[in-house]
Amino acid sequence: MLVGEIIKYYREKKGISQSNLGEGICGKAYISRFESGKVTLSPEIIDKLAKKLEIDINKEIESFCLIENQLNDWSQAIIMQRSVLIEGIKLVLDQNPFIMASKHAVNYMLLTGRYYLYKNMVKEAKNIIEYVEKELPKLSNYEKNLLLHIKGIYCISTFRTTQGEESQTAVNLLKQIDIVDYNNEEYYYHLAQAYHYAKAKISAFTYAKKALQFFNRTYNYVSAMNAQILMLMQFDSKSEIDFLNLVENYKDLIHNCMILGAQESKITILFNLGEEFYKRGIYDEAVRYYEQAFLLTDKSSTQYLRHLYHFTEACLDGKLLNKQSILENIEIGTKLAKKQCQIYYNLYNLLALKCKKNQKQYFEFLAEVVVPQLIATNNASFFVQYGKILYKHYVEKKDYKKAIEVDQSFKLMNKVLS
Repeated sequence: MLVGEIIKYYREKKGISQSNLGEGICGKAYISRFESGKVTLSPEIIDKLAKKLEIDINKEIESFCLIENQLNDWSQAIIMQRSVLIEGIKLVLDQNPFIMASKHAVNYMLLTGRYYLYKNMVKEAKNIIEYVEKELPKLSNYEKNLLLHIKGIYCISTFRTTQGEESQTAVNLLKQIDIVDYNNEEYYYHLAQAYHYAKAKISAFTYAKKALQFFNRTYNYVSAMNAQILMLMQFDSKSEIDFLNLVENYKDLIHNCMILGAQESKITILFNLGEEFYKRGIYDEAVRYYEQAFLLTDKSSTQYLRHLYHFTEACLDGKLLNKQSILENIEIGTKLAKKQCQIYYNLYNLLALKCKKNQKQYFEFLAEVVVPQLIATNNASFFVQYGKILYKHYVEKKDYKKAIEVDQSFKLMNKVLS
């Protein structure tokens, strides 16, 4: 049956009829039944058909049989983040004419979705997910788990964007994975990420630690470093000594990033350091690290919007840039956010009102637009910051009813994410 499929593929590709292919070799009926797997032909006849089609039948059979191994190698290359190998294997798989007709078609489609997420091509990944769910309902246990993993990564990748899912959605998807059927402990890292965005620090730390153990066992140094970063992000350093130790740990990881050439990890660390200094009101240091992060970030990405925003906000709070320069940054961010992310579009507009010291409009926009959006999307990370600002404003105005409403929203969000 396999050889018949190969013959049929190349016959149709070359536009040759069954009669013409069989001329001088065998009848049309034999060709038809052979291609559909109903009869077998002798090696001599197969060899003649292959020569007429100008193909090496043994090479084609070998290529077909290698698909499973190539898919496994592709999956491992993506997990290990080996970009050259990823692209090389993808090229080989894409050129295989039989892959979509094989039993590995679903696995190939799903791994293509995983590849798109690796390349930050989220729209293409979403198309793959929707196609598989609609057109390919009968999945193996492994494929079901792979689909859950990919959907979880997609949710994490689009978090804080207009099309983004709630952070809890990623948690719910990834928790369904059966590690016995899936046998890929890498998913622990993405589950830790999902818990981190959901502000579930203990769960985030627990699964990041599991991921770190897996990455260390498999000598996946870049991913191991990312797991360490995620673990550090769960610490609440109360004392000055704890904070200094945290900063030193981050700096050690930056050094490791430079050795490994892990640019994305370096950007993450720089931004995290900026956040740690910003939370403590050390604005000059926050700006220094935020600036390094956004200067290294791809300007077309949502991540760039985030990094530029926090850099500009820290400059404003620390009075480290003049008003004109801050408004120029806000204008750049607003234009980019309008196309990419409604949440950041609103936050940039809010920041502009703050820069212009338009207090009345600032709090109106915060109460009527920004906070309701953060509540609707269960965006805990931003709600912690802006919900507190609004709560404090209401308390100062002695509008205790609205202050209680904000507090109840915060408690409800924590309950949903717990």
